Amino acid sequence: MSLANCSRCGKVFTFFSGSRDICQACIKEEDDNYLKIFHYLSTRPGATASEIAQATEVDIKEIYRYVRENRLRLVKIDNGLNCESCGMPISQGKICDKCRQKLSDEMKGEIDKMRQTKPKDPPLGREPRDPKYLKDRRR
Repeated sequence: MSLANCSRCGKVFTFFSGSRDICQACIKEEDDNYLKIFHYLSTRPGATASEIAQATEVDIKEIYRYVRENRLRLVKIDNGLNCESCGMPISQGKICDKCRQKLSDEMKGEIDKMRQTKPKDPPLGREPRDPKYLKDRRR
């Protein structure tokens, strides 16, 4: 537990390890904004981010952050959210499905390569007269 400045409003608040870097007032404001967006999308599921921002008066950057965090999914792509790898328009997350698959394949290849080049581990256990063990020193 320590004191920190809120990354949104700058106020000092009590920060707990592993918690968000914003104060309780800003957390409440974010939750209220999320509920506004959620209710708007329940009546107009095909709305774009700019339409949502205009109707709910929530900053469009905050809407895109919810989409990147997978808290929201936009049905219509309005070219405001692009894949961080290739730049194609996406409706959720940070990267498109094609780049996600490509990244997954590359990671699997690297893991396989590491497994093939990794030297064989020595057998588990210890040498009979290893001086590190107190039991062996007593003899």
